Amino acid sequence: MRKLLLTSSALVAAASISSYAVADVSVTGGFEWALKQQGSDNTALDGDSFAVDNEVIIMFTNKTDSGLTIQGKWDVDADAAGAHGGSTDESALYISGGFGKLALGLDDEANDAFGIGEHDLIDEDYNGADASATIVTNAGEAGASDNNSITYFTPAIGGFKAGVSARDSGANGTTDMTAAGASYTMPVGAGTLEARYNQATTEAGEVDTDTKNFGVKFTMGAMTVIGATGETSGSDEDIKADGFGIKYDMGGGMTVAATKMEAEDSLDMSGTVKEKYEANIGEIVYTVAPGLKAKVTYVDYDYNAGGESAADSDAGEITVFTLSASF
Repeated sequence: MRKLLLTSSALVAAASISSYAVADVSVTGGFEWALKQQGSDNTALDGDSFAVDNEVIIMFTNKTDSGLTIQGKWDVDADAAGAHGGSTDESALYISGGFGKLALGLDDEANDAFGIGEHDLIDEDYNGADASATIVTNAGEAGASDNNSITYFTPAIGGFKAGVSARDSGANGTTDMTAAGASYTMPVGAGTLEARYNQATTEAGEVDTDTKNFGVKFTMGAMTVIGATGETSGSDEDIKADGFGIKYDMGGGMTVAATKMEAEDSLDMSGTVKEKYEANIGEIVYTVAPGLKAKVTYVDYDYNAGGESAADSDAGEITVFTLSASF
């Protein structure tokens, strides 16, 4: 009797499994170790430290007979608690086909997907602004998140693509968000020019927070150049940021990049002095072997708190050596 029950259970389990689609599964990961040296006017920040930034991404993919591609992604923070508790950074469902693509869940919203800034040319994004500062530290998109949202992306139409996102936080509605973005790519001479624009509005009490970002990226041969501008307006915020960057592939697995940016908040003022952040960044990346890179990133920064706490003002230099492995 026991053998019959076990056999019956096995048949039921097999029948249940067969009712699910068989998916292709990929597991990828990125693991980084870094040594950071900071020379700062703030003695609490001055000194050396180690850092890690590790993640594992599991992706399930299934293609239906009707031509749809269905995917599920789980992005795991492998060294600390993730953005959404536990170790989860992103977790989402994707449905794509001739109509475009739907992204449902914890993933990048349209303003992030179509964002552009000079920092996109730098592998390791470090800055010297105080942790409590509300100023932006690059000229790219602002206010993007991986919160639970729904996003639609159009299929590529010539060189044009677009997307729109919505987030509804519930009855209180204090963090509802809408975002949109678009890009257009075209050949220019011997190179390629891509223009990107995005905007977002987040409900934040009586005054909404609005962000805009626009930039162009020109690629020709081994050289890539980005110029971008960004704006953030809201309660006690009127921020304008501009940035420029250039990157060159030296060959032999080595790239060099340099960026410059400046941001000001005209509402956070002390007398006639605005809250302001400036940074110059240089970086060298060398591919030691397939999947292994060594990076040296240098940041020269100057932060004036303006109407924020004067004690947060700081200027200094950050040098980071990073070993990065991808699988």
